[in-house]
Amino acid sequence: MEPGEYDVLVARAAKGTSAAMDLLQAMRLNKVRQPELVVLHGGRLLSGSQLKLGNEVWTVMEQVFIAAVELGMDGWRDYCLKQLSNQFPSSVRVERLKGVYAESCEKWAEAKKIYQKILADKPEDMVTHKRLIALNKQRGKTVEAIEEINKYLETFSTDTEVWHELAELYVEAGSLQRAVFCFEELIVSNPRSVYHIVTYAELLYSTQDYELARKYFSLAAYLDGACLRALWGLLAVNLALAEKDKVNEKMGQLQTFTVERLKHAYANVGTHGKLAISLLNTGLPS
Repeated sequence: MEPGEYDVLVARAAKGTSAAMDLLQAMRLNKVRQPELVVLHGGRLLSGSQLKLGNEVWTVMEQVFIAAVELGMDGWRDYCLKQLSNQFPSSVRVERLKGVYAESCEKWAEAKKIYQKILADKPEDMVTHKRLIALNKQRGKTVEAIEEINKYLETFSTDTEVWHELAELYVEAGSLQRAVFCFEELIVSNPRSVYHIVTYAELLYSTQDYELARKYFSLAAYLDGACLRALWGLLAVNLALAEKDKVNEKMGQLQTFTVERLKHAYANVGTHGKLAISLLNTGLPS
């Protein structure tokens, strides 16, 4: 979606059926999460003549259902699920929505039973696997969520979003070494992602693997010279290795370079910039 295009669609959405449908479609395609807008415009479409929507009515109804669940709008939630169930009584997709409905009512055992039944028939159903993961996360069951993700990744090992989710859960559980492994997988999938590289370096720093952390902070700074996380990380890891680096002239030059890059980044950015520069001037080893 082009910059500004979404705002135009939002502004036009109230002007008619076609404009509202364009907005809802754009939200689906670009994974925009604004449930209030979905219920506002989708609900208006469903409250009017549904014949105008053609077959799109069911797509809109599902979209409104999901938004209503998120907002706790039980009326729209119940109405949409009833209509979808009547129209598609044998649909796996609608069965999954019934699981979402059960989750919204905090009927966790019922939701789990629905998802497990779907997976017994369709073990390749990625979306239902992810619902099981979400079910455990919602209940604060981190260990169970980790177990579900690991089972999922045995089959869908290239799903980077889920590798990232697993890393976050490991961090939450205090298993930093396992989180490091997850980010290694992410870097293999996208070796030029500065976010993955710098987060990996931060995890290495947290596990006191300073030498390797420095290599990856340096790589992140090389790929994006303005990345403050990479530069501050490089500064921190250089300080951690300062004693060891005393006999290494090149590492001293790296620290000097890092400090100068940070000073340049904070120049002319107001009070916060001056504070950062004063910190960098307070006797840091170079």
